[in-house]
Amino acid sequence: MSPAQTARVSARVRAGQTGFTLVELLVVIAIIGVLIALLLPAVQSAREAARRMDCANRLRQLGIAAHNYHDSFKELPTHGVLPTSLSSQAQLTRFMEEAAIYDLVDQEQHWSNSRNARAYWTPIPQLRCPSTPSTQWTDTGRAPQIAGQPAAGDSMETALSPHYVGIMGAKPGPRKDGSIISGCPPSGGGRSAKFEGFATTYYQDNCSMGTANSGGVAINGAIFPLSNVKFSKITDGTSKTMMYGEMSWDVGAMQPWIVGSITGAGITDPKSTAARGWVHGAKNVMHPPGFAALHDPADVQPSATTRTNNPLTDASLGSNHPGGFHVLMCDASIQYVTNDVDLVAVLRPMASRQSEDIYESPF
Repeated sequence: MSPAQTARVSARVRAGQTGFTLVELLVVIAIIGVLIALLLPAVQSAREAARRMDCANRLRQLGIAAHNYHDSFKELPTHGVLPTSLSSQAQLTRFMEEAAIYDLVDQEQHWSNSRNARAYWTPIPQLRCPSTPSTQWTDTGRAPQIAGQPAAGDSMETALSPHYVGIMGAKPGPRKDGSIISGCPPSGGGRSAKFEGFATTYYQDNCSMGTANSGGVAINGAIFPLSNVKFSKITDGTSKTMMYGEMSWDVGAMQPWIVGSITGAGITDPKSTAARGWVHGAKNVMHPPGFAALHDPADVQPSATTRTNNPLTDASLGSNHPGGFHVLMCDASIQYVTNDVDLVAVLRPMASRQSEDIYESPF
């Protein structure tokens, strides 16, 4: 076949070919879009599963650090220990492969001292949930200042607040007859009053009434101010008692990880009840998960003047994970608790180390 004949045949073949019409192209694009829409939730679910596993591992490292601390000092770390008012988390940093951070913390000085300024302003990713936004509103009104840095306001967006908080105990009971009361001590109880007649160790409250109520301190848990809890004192069983819990939801502006209590500066008596005033980084189990926030989530910039009626230490556990949150048990195991957990029959008994209550496992 001559080149001219070949060219004519090729032209006829090309003339018989047709491309995609506009309708066909749109159909193909629509099919691709549907496939992407079907795959996207699976991809997001896989990413969240990875973040949830990462969160559990971070909390587990805190548990291992607490066990190493117990091995060294024969008790779990106290919280807001005087005269430094440092948090239990700050005391565990040297057991968390965070020697550089631990070296920043002057364990002999109050957290507001200028010697602790660098530690105060240094985030610790291991204390924060990866499923939560990288920054959240943080109460920095009493922050120590670093030379050349502008003064902090009442609150600012940082990555400093911890998402894993010590469990001080169940608030405030139950009584020996099984009933439960709420709020601060009865009229006339005053500061550092006790609720008597409870099945658990009494609930001790350092309380000031009002919408900015501190909420007081339960002492029937594992991590609380002025504690000296040994594993032998956790008579309900270390696998049945919470030590730390996840509080990474939009609960409001909390103090940075180094802060145990915002009171106590200048007080040298290590047993002063000032350690129980305005406690950060540790919570009572009083409300259901994700229920009680310190600030209204609608606040654009929460501050000390925009608090809700929910006391500081009664802010709820909770997370941005779908359907639940992590807890660290005293045996260093990690459990995932669903948001519909029974508060009275399960969550509060889990928070007490010696309630002698038997609860159905929520895991």
